[in-house]
Amino acid sequence: MATEAAMQKKPRRSKVHAAAGTALRRRTADRRDRPADPRTAAALLPVDPHPTAPEAGGCAVVGLGASAGGLEALTEFFTQLPADTGMAFVVVTHQHPGYVSLLPEILGKKARIPVLTAKEGARLEPDRAYIGPPGVQVAIAGGRLRLSEAVDAQARRLPIDFFLRTLAEDLQERAIGIILSGTGTDGTLGVKAIKAGSGMVMVQDVGSAGFAGMPSSAMATGLADYVLAPAAMPAQLLAYVRGPYLNRPAARPLTAGIPDAPLQEIFALLQTRTRHDFSSYKAATIQRRIERRMNVQQIKEPGDYVRYLRENPAELDLLFKELLISVTRFFRDREAWEALAGVILPERLRSLPDHYALRAWVPGCATGEEAYSLAILLRECADRLRRNFDVQVFGTDLDAQAIETARAGRYPEGIAADVPPEWLDRYFTRGDHDYCINKEIRELVVFAPQNVTRDPPFTRLDLLSCRNLLIYLNAGLQQQLLQLFHHALKAGGLLLLGSSETIGAQTDSFRIIDRKWKIFSRRPAAGPEGLRFPTKAWAPAAQSVPPVPVRAAEKEQPVPKLVEKVLLTEVTPPSVLVDIRGDVLYVHGRTGRYLEPAAGGQPRSNILEMAREGLEAELRTALHQAATGEGEVIREQVRVKSNGSFSHVDVTVRRLREPETLRDLLLVTFHPIRPVPAARSPGPGKPASRRVAQLTRELKTSQESLRATIADLATANEELRSANEELQSTNEEMQSTNEELETSREEMQSLNEELTTVNAEQQARVDALARARDDMQNLLNATEVATLFLDNDLRIRRYTESATRLIRLIPSDLGRSIVDQASTLKYDRVAADCRTVIATLQPREAEVETQDGSWHLMRILPYRTIENVIDGLVITFIDITRVTLAERKGRELRVFFESIIGTVRQPLVVLDESLHLVLANKAFYETFRLRPRQVEGELIFDLGGGEWESPDLRLLLEQILPQQTTIEGFRIARRFPKIGHRIFFLNARRLEQAADLPGMILLAFEDATGRQAEA
Repeated sequence: MATEAAMQKKPRRSKVHAAAGTALRRRTADRRDRPADPRTAAALLPVDPHPTAPEAGGCAVVGLGASAGGLEALTEFFTQLPADTGMAFVVVTHQHPGYVSLLPEILGKKARIPVLTAKEGARLEPDRAYIGPPGVQVAIAGGRLRLSEAVDAQARRLPIDFFLRTLAEDLQERAIGIILSGTGTDGTLGVKAIKAGSGMVMVQDVGSAGFAGMPSSAMATGLADYVLAPAAMPAQLLAYVRGPYLNRPAARPLTAGIPDAPLQEIFALLQTRTRHDFSSYKAATIQRRIERRMNVQQIKEPGDYVRYLRENPAELDLLFKELLISVTRFFRDREAWEALAGVILPERLRSLPDHYALRAWVPGCATGEEAYSLAILLRECADRLRRNFDVQVFGTDLDAQAIETARAGRYPEGIAADVPPEWLDRYFTRGDHDYCINKEIRELVVFAPQNVTRDPPFTRLDLLSCRNLLIYLNAGLQQQLLQLFHHALKAGGLLLLGSSETIGAQTDSFRIIDRKWKIFSRRPAAGPEGLRFPTKAWAPAAQSVPPVPVRAAEKEQPVPKLVEKVLLTEVTPPSVLVDIRGDVLYVHGRTGRYLEPAAGGQPRSNILEMAREGLEAELRTALHQAATGEGEVIREQVRVKSNGSFSHVDVTVRRLREPETLRDLLLVTFHPIRPVPAARSPGPGKPASRRVAQLTRELKTSQESLRATIADLATANEELRSANEELQSTNEEMQSTNEELETSREEMQSLNEELTTVNAEQQARVDALARARDDMQNLLNATEVATLFLDNDLRIRRYTESATRLIRLIPSDLGRSIVDQASTLKYDRVAADCRTVIATLQPREAEVETQDGSWHLMRILPYRTIENVIDGLVITFIDITRVTLAERKGRELRVFFESIIGTVRQPLVVLDESLHLVLANKAFYETFRLRPRQVEGELIFDLGGGEWESPDLRLLLEQILPQQTTIEGFRIARRFPKIGHRIFFLNARRLEQAADLPGMILLAFEDATGRQAEA
């Protein structure tokens, strides 16, 4: 009890034990410090295989992943997307950090929904599209976008996998993944995560994709629900989302969707098709998977789906694969592996002797990631403890296709997010867009198809990892499997379950080592084990016989006639002609006493399978010796059981040498004989002697067969060893070359994807710039401002239509110097002024006249780019003919007025419409002792320090122009600083002139000081 309690406590870590978990802990140290990092959710946390039902009216989220060639696909998709889908869309692409993406602007012009750039913390809203910024990892947590910088180049290459994993974890069945055009395998692991969470996956049809790498990789998983062109996706997407699967009433439990009768029919159809019984699986899991397939096929009623399954066996295969989807990846639940590698596993290994046969089993291994993870961990722990073990890991699964994938050991490049970098370099070989498990680890793992609920288990195990199987089974079957696991493990063997699994009532069979991460050790059995499990008869392995080619039987005569000719050359008893594998080609005579049809649904015609009891072993040895030797092989006194009794027969097997058509075929001849009676000698030992003789003969036969098999095996091994050495030498030579090219290929591939994306965006930008140029050209022409654009050498780059009226230009003059162009200007310093502006960067203006008498304001300014670089000149000509003529006319009128006013001896002034003094006569200056520079341009009320300020006068003057009034005899009497006390009468009226000239007021001053004094 004390020992058990101590093991349940957190164990003290020694330096040696802790070293085994260092590589795993290194990548999670930062995660503990930064729990909000979205990378944690994507790479480390498991996807819940039993997600809760979405809330009624919950928003489905569509993640679109695209790379090279994706802009066209995205444009087609959003062009056809309605404005009221009720879904949110997140677009993740491959773009280099720092690149200014135009994707939101481009898609915004095509889409019927708002297209926004993804922002940190933004809540996803229906009918919105969010574009991931370049070089940033986009994740989703709690219905909000989370943005983070990519931690390394590998993460930057796989942003789609990163997002789709977090999408699957956060939304489960409301997660939808779409893989569009692109190179590489990014998105493949994300597709698996979405399907594991009961989401939906669409993939672009390879024929419509500019680059087929990403769509092909996603389709190779077999998990795509729809394979469509981008333009056809929105309609199918809308039909899926509006189906019953995502619109389940919140009050209805998951197990109430399909009645029991249709469900049992589905189980029966599956068992007939696949020979696997799913009736012991959890109802919620089964129903959710079936409902999803119904929704994919747009079938609402279970009865209709049963009929569809009967009429379409291929749908049964898809449903079977749907039910087998498992949540797996390398080192899933990383903390569990850390706990195992830290103390528990090293302590177990330290107690074992060197060269110990260490056996482990991973039932439900899916595509092999869990089995390989365990093999890597065992290898690492053994190396760090400096111990040698013969490690053997068995991986089994119900899905034969998944087992084939596991045996290949080739995985998408997205596994780099799960495997520590140092282990990735040591145990994997990098391919173009994938990783292949190295031979060192591959040889430690054996994969085989197995139904753990029906087939015999592996036994004498030191470790058993079942982390994604029990949660799918009902409680009764779980307990049966736990009993089976207890039987399979050695005393003290370790059992590792998933974080959502438990040992239930098997507390007497297993001791808890780590409660949180569900690690247990096997307790000794309390009494004799009564475990029963089914057995399976395995067919004997094929003998390692050198292949002998069978000649074509299409020459001069057919095979039957040739065989009859051979048999007629001698008196031949019942015979059978077989090939080197034992397959029957021809039967002569009655062979029923020695052969019978093999049992089973599929008829078989192999002579070994048809041999009656007692004949198979002798016949197998004889066939092998005849195939590998030159002479005739005879087996005498073979005891064969037929119809409940025994008979004896001599069996002869010889290889045919002629005719050529039958060369190297084997002729098996049966010579029936009577048993030789034994000598009559009384005594109880007579039957025993016959039995001993029979057993001795059988033993001799077995020994001969074994020796032949061993010899063949040694020969085959030697040949394989020689071939392997040659291949290894070639592989080493190719490996050195491959390593040199690998880095360059990866960089070029990544650059090519980015350039393809950039090229598509640049093309869209060029189109936008062309439209902007057309708009600007039309704007310049509409203003009728003559404009020329020159480079730094005064060569013409562009001009407006209005400029051709001043400078005689034609399209062919582009690129020619302005100096060489003829013009209508009476101004010969245009080129000189341009050079001055280039040299000083100071704008210049000049009023220039043309030969037809019109005037223009010429402005020469430096041409500045957005980067503030001088790249030529801009010359504009503004027509100022009317203004110039008006000014000239004004000057002429001024001279005329001055000549008239100057002859009047009474003080007179001319005011403009704002009551500023424009002109005054000589009498005004002499009377008030002022100078022209003191009064011209001044307000009349500011003259002489405000001596003319009068509110009444101001009101009268302001009314003259707008109301056409006059002032007659307005009296002002006051003391003026320079001339003393004076009395003036003021008269004012509008000065009549041309309508296109501004209004003016003529103001006269009449000195009445003397008259008032006399009066």
